[in-house]
Amino acid sequence: MIKILIVDDHPYLTEGLSSILGDHPDIKVEGTATSGKDAIKLLETLDIDVVLLDIIMPEMDGVECCSKIKSNFPNTKVIALTGEMNSNVLLNMWSQKPDGILIKACGLDELTSTIISVSKGCKVIGQNVPSFFDIKESAKDDIPKLTKTETKVLKLLAEGITRQEAADKMNRSMYSIDFHCKNIFRKFNDNRIHSIIAKARKSRLIT
Repeated sequence: MIKILIVDDHPYLTEGLSSILGDHPDIKVEGTATSGKDAIKLLETLDIDVVLLDIIMPEMDGVECCSKIKSNFPNTKVIALTGEMNSNVLLNMWSQKPDGILIKACGLDELTSTIISVSKGCKVIGQNVPSFFDIKESAKDDIPKLTKTETKVLKLLAEGITRQEAADKMNRSMYSIDFHCKNIFRKFNDNRIHSIIAKARKSRLIT
């Protein structure tokens, strides 16, 4: 029996997948989660073989969640489920070494066969998933590498708050926030915060 965890921020999707997979003789839905953080917590308590993981989620997206799963639960397989057709997003996801990528609109047969295949150690890219391997590696290299603190600062500023409010939320001084902002400007080679936020969202550095 293959034990799976379904992770998607839309409850109707997790419920729907649980329902259609519930009758399969070789697959058992052990749990569902509506966020990456909840998924990591459940993996600490449940014995899961395969995670069906949405890519686009708030707070912790599927890319970050997959990275944590592969680091903390190396024997757990991950199948990314996506409605996102952006090749850069798919390439970012694949860089975290999931075991499969399927579009959400795939049929039940493809879904179940992929679950079974990855549980046996196979890598699967589903039908109708846009090609992403031909994206130049230089395009990936152009994405700035932010520290966790810089990412947190940028996420807060993207919410529309001031630097002082960001400092208060993070229990940091204004000097510290200004220092991180200068580093962010330097890495993006841009001193316009709205432009940087747009670039960061496009590159999936923030959601």
